[in-house]
Order: sequence, then structure tokens, then C-alpha cells
Amino acid sequence: MDIIISIIKLLGGVALLIYGMRILSTNLKMISGGKLEKFLISATDNVFKGLLTGILITVATQSSAATTVLVVGLVNSEILKLKNAIPIIMGANIGTTITSQILRLTSLDNGSFISLFTPEVIAPILILVGVFFIELAKNRKMKNIGEMIMGIGLLFTGMITMIEIASGFSDLPILSQILSKLSNPILGVLAGALITVLLQSSAATVGLLQAISTTGIITYSTTIPIILGQNIGTCFTSICASISGTKNAKRAAAVHLYFNLIGTIIFLIFIYTYQFFIGFTFWEDTIEMGQIANFHTIFNVVSTIILLPCINLIEKLTLITIKDEKVKDDEDDSNYLSVLNMLDDRILKMPKMAITNSTSVIEKMGEIAEKNFRKSNILLKEFETKKLDKILERENSIDKLEEKVTEFLIKLGSLDISDKESVIISTLLKMESEFEKIGDYGYKFSKIVENMNEKNIKISDTAYREFELIYDITEDALLSTIKAYKEKKIKYVVEIEALKEFSEIKREEYKNAHIERLKEGKCNVESGIAFLELLIICEKIIDHCSNISVLTLNYMTNENFVTKQDFFKRIYETESQLLKNKLNECNEKYAI
Repeated sequence: MDIIISIIKLLGGVALLIYGMRILSTNLKMISGGKLEKFLISATDNVFKGLLTGILITVATQSSAATTVLVVGLVNSEILKLKNAIPIIMGANIGTTITSQILRLTSLDNGSFISLFTPEVIAPILILVGVFFIELAKNRKMKNIGEMIMGIGLLFTGMITMIEIASGFSDLPILSQILSKLSNPILGVLAGALITVLLQSSAATVGLLQAISTTGIITYSTTIPIILGQNIGTCFTSICASISGTKNAKRAAAVHLYFNLIGTIIFLIFIYTYQFFIGFTFWEDTIEMGQIANFHTIFNVVSTIILLPCINLIEKLTLITIKDEKVKDDEDDSNYLSVLNMLDDRILKMPKMAITNSTSVIEKMGEIAEKNFRKSNILLKEFETKKLDKILERENSIDKLEEKVTEFLIKLGSLDISDKESVIISTLLKMESEFEKIGDYGYKFSKIVENMNEKNIKISDTAYREFELIYDITEDALLSTIKAYKEKKIKYVVEIEALKEFSEIKREEYKNAHIERLKEGKCNVESGIAFLELLIICEKIIDHCSNISVLTLNYMTNENFVTKQDFFKRIYETESQLLKNKLNECNEKYAI
């Protein structure tokens, strides 16, 4: 019973260690204010910058697996190229050794002056200071600092707990027997990998080894294969994270596995060949906490030095083992949906990048909606069933993008983000809804044309010329809306309002003219209804373009207009001359 209680307490210490690392990681990222994202994006410059980035990100996240999962997400989103991701992954393996070097501080001599600064003394102080900051914090940043300090304290407390419990294991013969079996390199590597998979943290596995080393019952021969194995076990997280990703995401996870696997094989061959022919004098000596930390660091640094020049070969290896699937050229729907890779849940850990990616996907929605509107007008001139089917495919793509981006933004909004980011997310949700509605009206346009074709309904040449002008105005408004959304320039916002105002005048004029033609019998009722329905489609699309322009101006100025009247006041007063110039351009361009 005592052994069961001791194991439970030991696992409790491991849990506290992992929880402390997680709190430290989360708050370091919050305090960084998006700097981690900039590091990752700028890491594509050169190999050594990527290596340094991997080290720094892993120090911040306190987990090489977490860094690699993030890199998998960036590769999946096509933000990072596979080749640029490789040095970051290598750097992550070096960065994770910092934790074991910190944990070795618990082995400092308690009899010296420096014992005043050992984790046993500092841990409760850090927790108290952290709680003090959290309780008295007047802003979010101070609270993050408090939680980060408390995380370091909890990390050390977990390690101290593990050491205290492990100290009683020295009297357990069964544990010594089990550990002696692990001196077999194959069993030791498998055990290290399995423990890391279960704990989901290579740092926790090394920390557990360091705690047990204080009992004096583990040797170099037992410890070394376990450390090598934990480097393989840590790949499990990134492999799982890549399962639902693109081929390149799977390749990024494979790079992590290949790097650790090749490094482990090289070390196993060298260490056991030397041990067999010459022999290490310390092989059966007990190993200490600092020596475990040092070997962990040496393994990852040396593996990186050996494999860094082989980045191209590692990339080729992943391309050979994970091959691209053949994609049919005519599957343009799959090309539209490929942008969904940008909404990888792993990117949620980086809010600014998640917002940027969401913005790009919404822009794609607008482009597809514009294409559908344009293709629907072509159907009016020359109807083809195949073209109608393509319009339906694109409409389905818009719906799928809208569904995914909404789900992604809601998830992002539920996280601990800044007020400014929360406002941006709310604005993006409204914008993507407007673009989706534009897509709906483009599809309705095609269905009206389909109905006209089935019933052989023709509109008069005069009505067709009038509609073509309204269509041109609407198409220009739609293109200006996409430009306004993408470039955030006031001239496009004003241009949309000018086109809307001009189209309202023309639309009313053409409606009245069409009613007169109906009265005079120049048009039949069915063609008249079709003509008016098409005008209404254009009217609705321009209305949604105007709604997007309001949201775009809010985005640009970081303001929240209470009503549209506030928006119009800005356009018709502050930008009145620009609006007047745009209206004059409309009179010249659309004169018939």
C-alpha cells in the first residue's frame, strides 16, 4: 500500500511540474504581445536564425513538442515552408534542455551560502510573490507577470516533491531490478519513449529521472538509453497534431521524428560501440541530476551540429516517404477550399496570426463571390449547364469557408485575447457574413437566368443595355469592396458609396422606364419580372458592399459607429470632395 501511495504522490509532483511549465508558458506568450509570432515569421531568413528562433520559442513554451506542434500548424497554413521549418524544429530540441538545467538547481549544496537561493527556498517565495501580483494587479499584463512568477514556483515545487518521494525508493529492490533491465539499450529507449508519450513532456521525463537519481539507484548505463528514448517519445504529440493536416504538415512532424530518430541511432552506435571495444570507466557509476541535464543538452546540441548541414537531405527524405496526391486540374473547388489550411487550430495559440489568416480566408470568400456574380452575368448572354454547375460548386465553397471561419473566429474570441483583438474578431465575423450574403445573391442571379432559359424568357435590347450598365456599376462596387477590405484605403470606401448613390438614381430611372414599356406592350410580364428581379439582385449586392465599407472604415479608424448616419456624416462631410469627384467619374464612365 505504501508503494502505491508513494507512486501517487510522485505522479502528483510530476503533474505539478507540468502545470507549472504550462502556466509559465502561457503567460510568457501573453507578455510577449505577439513577438513570438514575429520571431517565427522572420525565421525564414536563414538557417541559424531559424535555429535560434526554435530555441527561444521553446524556452518560452517550455516544451519542444508545443513548439513543433505550432510549426506544424504554420506549415499546414502555408505560412512557413517545410525547409524553413526544419532548423526551428532542431532549435526546439536544444531549447527543451533548458528546463533540465534549471531543475538541476535543486541539487545545490544546502550547506553553502548559495543554498539561500536554492529552489527549496525560492519556490514558496515565488508562489507568494506571484499570488501578490495576481491579487493586486490593476491590469492584465501585471496579472500575467504574477502568474508567470507563480508558474516558476510551482515548477520547482513539483520537482522538490518528486525528489522527496523518490528518496524513499532506494530501499525498494523491485525498482532496482526494473531499472537494471533498462540498461539494455533497446528496452531503455522504448521505456523512455513510452514514459514521454504518457507524460506528454520530454522535460517531465528528464525531471523524473533527475528526481530518481537523488536516490543513487540509477546508473549511466540505465539513464542514457532512457534519455535517448524520450527524444523519440516527444515526437508523438506533433505526429498526432499533423494527422488531419496537409501533406506538408505531416512532413514537418516527420522531420521532428527523423531528426530525433537519426540522432538517437548515431548516439547508440557510437556509445555502445565504444563501450563494447574500450568501455567507459563510469558506465556503472551512479548518475547525478547535473550529469543527466548535461547529457540531455549534449545529445541535442551534437545532433543538431551533425544534422544541420543535412537539411536538404532531411527535406528530401520526408518528400520521399510522404508523397503528394495527384489532384485533378478541373477540381477548382478544391483550390478554393485549400485556404482552409490557414484556419488550423494550432494557429489559435498565436492570436495575431490567427486574425491575419482569417482575414485572408474572408478575402477569398469575397473573390469567389465576385467571380460567381461575373459568371452568372455571362450565363445571361450564353447559357450553359456546365457553367451553372460550376457556379453551384463555388457557392458551396463560400458556404464551407463561411462555416469554418465562423467556427475558427468564435474559438479565437473565447481565448484570453486583448480588447482590440476582440473588436477585430467581431468586425471580421460581420464582414464574412456580408460576403457570404453577396455569394448567395450571385447564386440567385444564376437561378433567375436558369429559369429564363427554361421558359425561353428574353428581355428587350433596351432593357438588356440598361441592365448591363447596372451590372457594370455593381461589379465595380464589388471589386472596390474587395480592394477596400484588403488595402484598408478610404478612397475605396468613398468609391463604394459613390457607386451606390449613382446606382440608386439609375436603377429608379430604369424601373420607371421599364414600367412604361410594359404599359406600351413593348415587354411582356414575364420578361418584366425577370428584369426587375435582376435589378433587385444588383441592389442587394451593392447594399452589402456598403455594409462592408462601413465595417472597413471602423476597422481602419478603430472606431465603432453607432449608426450608419455617423458613417455617412464622415463620408459626406470629411470626404465630401472625394465623393463629389467619384460621382463625376461615374457620370462620365456609365453614360449611355
